[in-house]
Amino acid sequence: MLESARVLMMERGFNGFSFRDIAENVGIKSASIHYHYATKADLAEATARAYRLSFNDSIEQIDAGSAAEKLRAYGAMFVTTLREQEQVCLGGMLVADVASLPAQVRAEVARFFGDQNDWIERVVREGQAAGQFRADLDAAMFAKVFVSSLEGAMMVSRGLEQPQDLEDALDMLVKLLDV
Repeated sequence: MLESARVLMMERGFNGFSFRDIAENVGIKSASIHYHYATKADLAEATARAYRLSFNDSIEQIDAGSAAEKLRAYGAMFVTTLREQEQVCLGGMLVADVASLPAQVRAEVARFFGDQNDWIERVVREGQAAGQFRADLDAAMFAKVFVSSLEGAMMVSRGLEQPQDLEDALDMLVKLLDV
């Protein structure tokens, strides 16, 4: 169920799917979904949480190489999602629907972006301490710019059917850190 909900939300956003859509994809009745998730908000929150935890597990596996290589590996996850799955990040898709998201889903989206910003900030500080990155950049602010830029580039690249634009944005963002 959560996998089907994730795929549908990554394709259509929070407002673009229903329990009926998931039931058809999974081959069960809508009532079976309601048994586990009373509301669409409960289902979306569980889906966003599972995505956040899985994404966090993936980035915590990025531990080899220089700080720049870590940032490129992080960005490669976005590129792979766009190129191979023809989807965008669930966090970005949900934040685009923020005005209509239930509070519990907004909170999970905020946790997702907080986690991403924290990880990028740590990597930037690591690069600065090693003399690989410019010391004059505010690591916390750059982390926000990095994540936001990748999310935005991913959306625009998908919309224009130009996945190379996302890769180019990633390259430019990492180059901005060079000493």
